[in-house]
Amino acid sequence: MGELPLGSNVELPDSVVHHWCRVLRASIGDQGILFDGFGGEYTVELQAISKKNATATLLTHIDDDRTPPTITQIGLVMSRGERMDYAIQKATELGVTAIQLLSSHHAKSH
Repeated sequence: MGELPLGSNVELPDSVVHHWCRVLRASIGDQGILFDGFGGEYTVELQAISKKNATATLLTHIDDDRTPPTITQIGLVMSRGERMDYAIQKATELGVTAIQLLSSHHAKSH
């Protein structure tokens, strides 16, 4: 896939708008990096924020594939609520590339 033209404005996906603009409280003029999904990344500058949308200007493109050279898999026993979210979050932060969810039966000891 070819690069998008530098200097063009792009509408950011909902997940990026939520995380960057709401959770991290980004402001107009803040810069960040967006991965293009094809092994490259764009440096962008936030141009506009509305209630549900945001746009950014593409500043630079680097054709640098950050896909890890090794595949790391982990098996997690399913747990309830926030504990499962926390386990998945930490595994992702550690660079795990695949998570296999497992189930188990809890047995009483005699």
